[in-house]
Amino acid sequence: MENHERFHAIGEKLYGVTKNYLAHHLDYPTDIVVGINWATEDIVIDSPAKIDDSYEQFSIAEFITIDEKGYFEPRLF
Repeated sequence: MENHERFHAIGEKLYGVTKNYLAHHLDYPTDIVVGINWATEDIVIDSPAKIDDSYEQFSIAEFITIDEKGYFEPRLF
């Protein structure tokens, strides 16, 4: 992941939005992505077309891992 250092800098925020997504995934559209505005460190999760161009978009899968029991959990950076 080329953005690993950048993700690490905002790791707690990424963990929080990913944890919220996993807990409430049925509340989100099926085509969601994670949008990160690096200038403000703001993070949004929404459909790609609904995210402003000032946000770099990433697949939600980049922020999810599977634990030893097979459960999805937020990735730590």
